[in-house]
Amino acid sequence: MATGERFLKFRCTGCGNCCKDPILPLTDQDVVRIEQRTGVEAKTFVRWVDRNAIEMDDEPEAFVRLRQGKRVMVMRQGRGGCHFLGKDDRCTIYGSRPLGCRIFPFDPTYNEQGKLRRLKLIQATDCLYELDGGNDWNTVRELHERHDGATTRYHERIAEWNRTQASRVRQGKRAQTARDFLTFLGVL
Repeated sequence: MATGERFLKFRCTGCGNCCKDPILPLTDQDVVRIEQRTGVEAKTFVRWVDRNAIEMDDEPEAFVRLRQGKRVMVMRQGRGGCHFLGKDDRCTIYGSRPLGCRIFPFDPTYNEQGKLRRLKLIQATDCLYELDGGNDWNTVRELHERHDGATTRYHERIAEWNRTQASRVRQGKRAQTARDFLTFLGVL
């Protein structure tokens, strides 16, 4: 039995706390999916935060070099939580929600053979969960792999962008804006 395997019995009680407190980093795929399925423009739900607003020292590759400095693209907060949190504390874009929301609160680690080695719950907020549910570890693994793959591809795009911005600055030009970055991603 893997360490923390009991957390596969996690059941969401619908408290909505995970949509109120944590700042959620987005990938380009998250933004495109939300735009395409909802018709809401990225500028409405995307926010840019600096190192002081988000703890991501272990992911420096997530920072986009912009005119205003290094920033991370996150879901905009408002009305006491996520931009898409409804008055009933339910997600209004559930089918289009970011991959980070889909894997939450699971933080799995797998061995080289792909077997679950350790499962932790992300402690980003007070979560009023129960342990009487039934999550399949294969589903958790699939979501984790999708999230990791999307994040890796997004970080590669950020690296490409950041190299271009460094080159611009060396040439005496200013770094480009967040809007330019979204255009680079194909979002605008």
